[in-house]
Amino acid sequence: MSVNRYILTMVIVISAFILVGCGKTGSMNVQLGGSVVETDDKIIVEGKTNLLPGSRVMGQVLVNEDEVFSDSTEIVDKKGKFQMELEHHQYGDAEVVVTFSFNQTMQDEEVIEHYGIGGENMEGPFVYVDEHWDADQVNKKAEVRSLLEANQDEQNHTFQEPSWEDKPADYGDHRVWIEIDEITNDGEFFYLKGRTNLLEGSHLTGYYADWWETDETRVNPDGSFDLKIKYQYSEEANFTIKFDPYSWQWESIRETYGHNGEKLVGNLVITGSSSQYIEKVIEYEQE
Repeated sequence: MSVNRYILTMVIVISAFILVGCGKTGSMNVQLGGSVVETDDKIIVEGKTNLLPGSRVMGQVLVNEDEVFSDSTEIVDKKGKFQMELEHHQYGDAEVVVTFSFNQTMQDEEVIEHYGIGGENMEGPFVYVDEHWDADQVNKKAEVRSLLEANQDEQNHTFQEPSWEDKPADYGDHRVWIEIDEITNDGEFFYLKGRTNLLEGSHLTGYYADWWETDETRVNPDGSFDLKIKYQYSEEANFTIKFDPYSWQWESIRETYGHNGEKLVGNLVITGSSSQYIEKVIEYEQE
């Protein structure tokens, strides 16, 4: 085989891998990928996706958990590429997030007709249930994240596809269960990793030591969740996980469990004067 023919063959093979990795353009199984490069004062996102050309994506640099330090919006080109230039946070950890959504984001009419008014036609590991306050309109978004850790010297990063487990067999059941798989701490925060059969997007609040310290999160597509609670030393302190259908829940979740939690059953149910909620206490002993 000649050198030129060999080079042409390799180009075709590499191109095929790229196409397979990103999927068919306009596929409902949305793919988001690319790289994140840190310079002295900028963060450059070189994105690759199978979203329809003309789709609008938003990039953000988040610090202190969810504070937006820098953001930008860009349009996907005909080759499924987009580039973003974001301000560098300079100090501490940060997270780069790229999102394709229909909630408070202007999308072309062609894009809306293709993916649905709220993106409800989208699916795949990059797709999440998004904020919605109408039970008849469940919004979805596609999102990818890359953590930039201050203690790492690496300046080049690659977006990774999320790896989800299968949903629980009783996913969405009114008999709710919550389990904590791991609790660790670094002297500054407690880190809790857990699982539940609650619907994706369900809002959870974690408390520690008679509610001294708290954190909030939403359930992931596979029922997993993570909480990060400020560290405090206490010899007899426990953790409490609370799910309250009345508070901070999206409309489809409130309809599933009852607007006042009236559909909830099981041994984790706490009944108040006019509502019910779920409370799971995790016994914990400091070493």
